[in-house]
Amino acid sequence: MATQRTKTFFLPEPRVLAHRGYSAACPENTMPAFHKAVEFDPDVLETDVRLTRDGRFVVFHDDTLERTTNGAGPVEQRTLDELRRFDAGFRFTRDNGATFPFRGAGVFIPTLEDLLDAFPDRRFNIELKTKSPAQVESYLSILKRYDALDRVLTASEYGPNIKELRRQCPTMATSFSLYEALWLYFLYKSGFLFKKKSFTADALQIPEYYGTSHVVTPAFVRLMRERGVRVHVWTINRPEDMQRLLDMGVHGIFSDEVAILKNVVREHEARAADDGPDGA
Repeated sequence: MATQRTKTFFLPEPRVLAHRGYSAACPENTMPAFHKAVEFDPDVLETDVRLTRDGRFVVFHDDTLERTTNGAGPVEQRTLDELRRFDAGFRFTRDNGATFPFRGAGVFIPTLEDLLDAFPDRRFNIELKTKSPAQVESYLSILKRYDALDRVLTASEYGPNIKELRRQCPTMATSFSLYEALWLYFLYKSGFLFKKKSFTADALQIPEYYGTSHVVTPAFVRLMRERGVRVHVWTINRPEDMQRLLDMGVHGIFSDEVAILKNVVREHEARAADDGPDGA
């Protein structure tokens, strides 16, 4: 069995990853969502950042404003001052549009600095959404200023972002880029994974299903663990699915339902302790 990396971020091993904060209870990627998540003590706060037109990092998932705010158009074509004027709680509803409890409540689009300042002791899973390796120097500068390099796992679908980040900060935890993840899965399906002796990424963060392919299976998870690859699955909101994946051996789960996942993980770990070491 391969030895897993032991970067500071993974001590202790994160199980509960709060997807965009507590996004089932509050508008995603907003300060209310992150504060609500912290009430349930998740292992990691997961989020996304994009560059504004004036070079600031804002906490936002989509490339456009329409789905979650009262604004419209590409996020990256707006300045921070312009983005701050939009209502980030405008679209959030828990009852299929009957009510909008955060509309007009002063919920704004936060910056990366807002998040790091509010939660100085928390671990973060941050995805770089802007496709530009040039952002890495500024991004790392902010993390250094908040003494957060060891508390952050950086993700990006865009391979050049991750490649540049690993070059500038090889000690930071990272996930597989989209290309890296697809190549890894190809090696697995073709039976050539044994030829891969080491990996530059620390965690494989994937959905259980990719298109019509059922990716996260017991055999796949077992082989990833044998190769020293951590498996984090997103986005799982039903307790029965959480339990099934934990029983399968996945290392961590992203969820909008932070309280539910926290409870399922607690019960799973209690059973594992009663049954003896599980090799995690």
